[in-house]
Amino acid sequence: MAIPRGITLLLMSIATICKAYDNQAPGSRLPVLGWSSWVALGPGGQHPIFDYCDEASVKAAADAFVEVGLKDAGYTGFHLDDCWANVDRNSSGYLQGELDHFPNGIKTVVDYVHDKGMDFGLYTCAGSHTCVGGRPGSKDHSTQDADVFAEWGVDWVKQDNCNTQGMGRPEDYYKLMSQALNATGRPICFAMCEWGQDNPWEWGGAIAQSWRMSGDHTGVWSSTKAIIRASAAIPSQYSGRPYAWNDMDMLETGNYEQAAHANGKESNMTSVEYKTEFSMWSISASPLVVTTPIMNCTPGNVSKTAPWSSVQDSSSCRIVVKTQLSKATCTKDTSFGCTGNGGMWTDDGCRGTFLVDGQQVVCDQDGVGKHYCGPVKCVPFITELQKEILLNKEVIDINQQVTPQGRPVLDGDMSVWARRMENGDVAVALYNEDDQLKMIGFEMEHVGIPASATAKVRDLWKHQDLGSFNNRFPEVAVTPHETILLRLSTA
Repeated sequence: MAIPRGITLLLMSIATICKAYDNQAPGSRLPVLGWSSWVALGPGGQHPIFDYCDEASVKAAADAFVEVGLKDAGYTGFHLDDCWANVDRNSSGYLQGELDHFPNGIKTVVDYVHDKGMDFGLYTCAGSHTCVGGRPGSKDHSTQDADVFAEWGVDWVKQDNCNTQGMGRPEDYYKLMSQALNATGRPICFAMCEWGQDNPWEWGGAIAQSWRMSGDHTGVWSSTKAIIRASAAIPSQYSGRPYAWNDMDMLETGNYEQAAHANGKESNMTSVEYKTEFSMWSISASPLVVTTPIMNCTPGNVSKTAPWSSVQDSSSCRIVVKTQLSKATCTKDTSFGCTGNGGMWTDDGCRGTFLVDGQQVVCDQDGVGKHYCGPVKCVPFITELQKEILLNKEVIDINQQVTPQGRPVLDGDMSVWARRMENGDVAVALYNEDDQLKMIGFEMEHVGIPASATAKVRDLWKHQDLGSFNNRFPEVAVTPHETILLRLSTA
């Protein structure tokens, strides 16, 4: 008797499991679970700005990462995208943090994140300059950059692909950073961001733990749909294995006006579409790295009287003018200084934006006499929709497996996807990419379960057991752009 195609695909995929680029980097055996700054941070209490970060916002986000439940749900990666580097290298040719945003250096925030029990990630670019910020890229500096990443204690490095004209094949120039990172002696996870242009799934496993298999993802349905289709098109023999994963790019889960606009596009998907995004990234064994604001920040208090019990002089903290807003000159110790507890004072008409121990404080008050301005206050926060999606451990478990990624079980039909779990269970996604309701069911043999077996079926979004089924799972109504995610068990 011929073996059904679904079983054949699953057996072929399981046969591909082998070690790939294993350098003992933390969190690299499985798809990375993490958070990125890409659309998530802003200065002071302001709205997030695309690709912005500074010491204060990074530390506040690290606190929030824990408080909103990401760490408890299994997320470990805390990543800064194209926001952190100064526009110039230092006098010795090494990368350095943006001087006015990270006055205490990058290692300070790396250590802060490590103290929270997370892994720390940084962005760089293979070419001469980075994609958004025009910051120094790693072209001709791979060894120097890898060395400084290791010195700072970085655990994960993403390398983008901008400004690489004349550098040859990505397969060749991405090896430079891979080799340089390994030469440091520090285990560092390497995430290539090659955009899928040169079929990185065919060669990336020898030099990186993950690689982007498509262009950038934005939080609009057309982008999400296109990337799911691109994932389905990857040949099954390249569908992921331990330490070697196809990366569908960052999740925009639950982003609306509260987030910065990625590539000029405001995220606007429905709750159904955001669940589909998370479902299909999960079953596709993509890294799950969400970029979203995880705190609400408001400017600090302003007063004509000192709101703190003791007022220090400016020698007890580090304070500098970032932007002077007044005509009157701002002079340290004469017209501005520290008050302690992250606050400051101004006098003699001085107004501006200041950095107090690396944290931005706006003190822009008219009128005679002293004015006291407090630090920004941030409260950890994600929406109820984001909690429902991002903290769903049953769906996350579908992702956190060493088995190859899920894919459609029938040629030319995107509606049923399957992924074999390590314990023999099968994850099944009933996916409707269309704009009208669709009835979707499947034969058990098509997802790798013998027709003679009885499968218990659980809905992972409803957290509900649906019963036991033989031979076939009956058609159910799947609304436009919805994914019903199931787990099937025969044990």
